Formats: sequence, structure tokens, C-alpha cells
Amino acid sequence: MAHHFTVNSTIQGVSLDQFKRLVANTALHEAVCRRIPGEKLEIIESKMSGDIYTLRRAYNLDINIPDIAKKFFKDAFRVKRTDITDLAALTSSIKLGANVPLEANCERLVTGDEQQIHISLNWQVKIKIPLISGMLEKHAETEIRKFSQLEIQIVEDELKKNLAA
Repeated sequence: MAHHFTVNSTIQGVSLDQFKRLVANTALHEAVCRRIPGEKLEIIESKMSGDIYTLRRAYNLDINIPDIAKKFFKDAFRVKRTDITDLAALTSSIKLGANVPLEANCERLVTGDEQQIHISLNWQVKIKIPLISGMLEKHAETEIRKFSQLEIQIVEDELKKNLAA
């Protein structure tokens, strides 16, 4: 059974209309990617097709994992991430893949008004390693929450930079 959790965040000072306008630019998404801590970022695909934006990328993350898990992971923790965003509905499907038996999916929803936007990330994580999967899923939640909050802070900074320009 998969582990479920939600990350919620509100960005003040950015209206929903401003957000819709800014996220229609692929450069904003790519700028956010480049600021996520990690090594060997590779943007595999960044394309707009109507209201659908697809961003596929891979990078090595320096994450904090339990010692027991380190025995399973001999190489750097390489994450492959695909975001498919419906810019009209402000929804996204996110899939994380890694060099471990991990399935992580997220449904993102952005709502808001004239003064703020609210981001909701509904995650589902499943690690297929017998006996220790539950412990690793809870640990994966901690790491995903940490990187989600960091990414939201970077998004906020990039949005406000673009509004000031």
C-alpha cells in the first residue's frame, strides 16, 4: 500500500492572474529547475503544446537517507522527474523516478485570488523493498516535503523577480 501525504503552501503578493501569465513562459520553469540543489541537471524536455506544458528533467540530489538504505544505493541518488501541467486548469501531474525501487506521484493544484496563490501537492509514495519499505516511505516523505518547500520558495522568488522586471 502506498504512503500518502499533502504539502500545502501559500504565496502572498502574487495574484492568480499574474501567476497564470508568468507560468506560461518556459524560461520560468527552467530557471526554477536550475536553482534546485543538486548536480548534473539535465533538462530532457521543456515544451509547450497549447495549454499543456511538459518538463522532463534529471539530476543528482544529495539527500539524507538511513544507513540501511545506503547499502542499496551505490551510486548518486539520480532523480528523473516529469511534470505535465495544464496551464488553463493550473493542475499538474508529477512523476518521480530514481535509481531505486521508488514510485512517487503527485497531483498539484494551484488556486488563489487577487492577493495570493495557494499550492497543494498531493503525494503518493511507494518503495518496493521488503521489510523496510514503510520506514523508507516515511523517510521519503521527509525528503520530498523538504524539497517541495524549497522548490516553492524558489518559485516564489522567481515569480516576484519576474513581476518586478
